[in-house]
Amino acid sequence: MASDPSSPPSSPEVKKDKISSKKRKTDLTEIEVDVNLPEPPSKKAKRLLKKGKSLPAKPKSDDGGSNSDSDTPKTDKTKKEKKERSPYGIWIGNLRFTVTKPELKQWFVDNSGGTITLDDITRVHLPTAKPTSAPGAGPKNPTENRGFAYVDFATFEANVAAIALSETEWYRRKVLIKDAKSFEGRPEKKEEPAPVDLTNGAKSSTAATTATPASTSTKVFVGNLSFQVTEDDLREHFHKCGPIRWVKVATFEDTGKCKGYGWVNFETADAAQWAVKGFVKVKETIDTVEDFMDVDEKEEDKADDGTEKQAEEKDGNDDEEKEEKPKKKAVPKEEPRVKTRKWWVNQLLGRTLKIELAEDDQTRYQKRFRGKGAAQRREQNGAGGEGVAEVKEKKVWVPMKERRMEAKGAKFHQDINVARLTGAVVAPAGKKTTFE
Repeated sequence: MASDPSSPPSSPEVKKDKISSKKRKTDLTEIEVDVNLPEPPSKKAKRLLKKGKSLPAKPKSDDGGSNSDSDTPKTDKTKKEKKERSPYGIWIGNLRFTVTKPELKQWFVDNSGGTITLDDITRVHLPTAKPTSAPGAGPKNPTENRGFAYVDFATFEANVAAIALSETEWYRRKVLIKDAKSFEGRPEKKEEPAPVDLTNGAKSSTAATTATPASTSTKVFVGNLSFQVTEDDLREHFHKCGPIRWVKVATFEDTGKCKGYGWVNFETADAAQWAVKGFVKVKETIDTVEDFMDVDEKEEDKADDGTEKQAEEKDGNDDEEKEEKPKKKAVPKEEPRVKTRKWWVNQLLGRTLKIELAEDDQTRYQKRFRGKGAAQRREQNGAGGEGVAEVKEKKVWVPMKERRMEAKGAKFHQDINVARLTGAVVAPAGKKTTFE
């Protein structure tokens, strides 16, 4: 059948609609959520509830508007209240490692004679040690304290009564109690020598020395050295500590190798102190980009700066023709940044060194020749050289065989007949008798 010419031709849009209608239409339904309902528990919260544990407190959001603003001053007040502590506090030491906070509170109440009550104790800080048992090794040991605690009281009377309990025996230990603000008996912190300055390129230039050095000795004993160590190795190893006067390594006479120890004598006492510490604090400059540039690149940068200056001068003369160009601001040169780091000197060739302060040459000389030992030696040898010569003249050489017999208690006879009758030993005459 022929198509009707009067009917309109089928449009391509209709075909597209027909093709698209074949695809599956997905009807998306909107999910309604009631914001006023409580938030459902998460998987973690469900696990905690299943184990019977309490849920952690949720952090408050900042979307509360006026409510959040009203809550902030309250939290600030609570923080301030927590930070404020009682001015009356004590430190108690030499405690048994298994003592707990309730036991410590009860001990103060029982031994104070009614002066201290549980309400008077406002705070107990009992530091605990780390658990010693490894994870998975079995049941954990109960945490132990570190042998001391801090206790705060509400009144001054309770504080004085607690200090009066010092040297009281508890669990066969005499506890030590003193005021928490009292630092008597604490060793003074030693002043550390100034760090070595390497910014100027001098490897062994030290900074200004401290006013009161801990020790004036400049000589250091170095032990546990390797047998392959030489004096140059030891000098190179300790040159960061400071300038060195001399280095001495004890060596064997036959092989010339190191015996395992030596001495280093520095020019300053601070350098010796750094060596004994096992490290030295060194000041070094941090490298910049210019440090890695070649000389030619630096010269080119300078030449470019010169041409720019000349061009600016020419443009400045022709003000009518051209507008003035804004001048570039001179960039100030950055000062080299310096950092301080530790340079360790406690190991050499894989061996941990034993470094100790040694006696100076002058101190050693005083002990050897001007001390008590030297006076005793002078009394034994006599006041002058004549007494020593007389002692040497009196000495008579005695044969070794005769000395051994005398040590055994044997008696010698010069007459051979008496010796034969008595059975005594004949004194040796130095003659050898042979029988045919």
